[in-house]
Amino acid sequence: MNREKRTYAGKLFTADFYPIFSDGRRIPSRAPKTKRSTAEQEKYNHNKAVRNIVERVNANFDERDYYEHPTFIPALAPQTREDAQRELKNHLARVKRRRQSELKKAKKALAAMPDTPELRKQREQLAEKVKCLERPMKYAYSIEQVTYRSGEYKGRVNWHYHLFVTGGLDDRTMERLWDKGVRVNVDNYQPDRFGPEAAAKYMTKSNVAFGKKKYICSRNMVPPKVPDPSKRDGRTSQRQLEHWAKERVDDAAFWERRYKGYRFLRCYARRNPYNGRWYLSVVMYRTDKDPPPWTFEDWGVWE
Repeated sequence: MNREKRTYAGKLFTADFYPIFSDGRRIPSRAPKTKRSTAEQEKYNHNKAVRNIVERVNANFDERDYYEHPTFIPALAPQTREDAQRELKNHLARVKRRRQSELKKAKKALAAMPDTPELRKQREQLAEKVKCLERPMKYAYSIEQVTYRSGEYKGRVNWHYHLFVTGGLDDRTMERLWDKGVRVNVDNYQPDRFGPEAAAKYMTKSNVAFGKKKYICSRNMVPPKVPDPSKRDGRTSQRQLEHWAKERVDDAAFWERRYKGYRFLRCYARRNPYNGRWYLSVVMYRTDKDPPPWTFEDWGVWE
């Protein structure tokens, strides 16, 4: 029989269909004692990492939050990965302290502001700022390393961060809190405009890995919501999956009727040559507007 696993990551939604035995175990997708080639394993690991960070980012960050790219003036760049990490941790500590300071000021200002019709808009804006700053600060980042091959700094390295961080402070304040580089590039995370996977996918291109991971997340980041998939076991037959794979892959209206409230982004389908079963993943996004772009070519992690 088949299982339907639903994953809710903020506005992003994925339904994965795959075959299982009656006791809930996945049906093997390759012959016993066979392994992926090195290239296949690298592709699998990369796709899995991309999917993981895309879902975690969308589960924890939205349009109120920032995606920034701190870098160093070449003369100030640390020369080890450990020092580069330490500099970013110091930056995040400054952001956290500033958020706490701004929250106290905003609460005090809101309490002192008269509740009159003339000041209603200002009170609403201030209340929204308090609400935003009261959220726990979260972050996720990766680091790129660059080695200068010529010029004054030949042989030295520099570092470029890709950082998601909880919003609440204005972008100018965020830029000033990074004092090691000429420019910071602080932007609001805009998944509705650029696509829910665009920035997170870029993070996995980092050439600096942390153990087995390509990125670091704060401990308070929440995982995507995955309701118990076993409750939907057996509701979809192989005949249905095959029909969907052949006839419904690009049928946005069909999927939007099935998953109401979401807009269709992409459907991925594949027939496994070893077990003869169909695997299918549908990616949706919750919005009342036109669906955002989706550029990832191989979202389904099939095995």
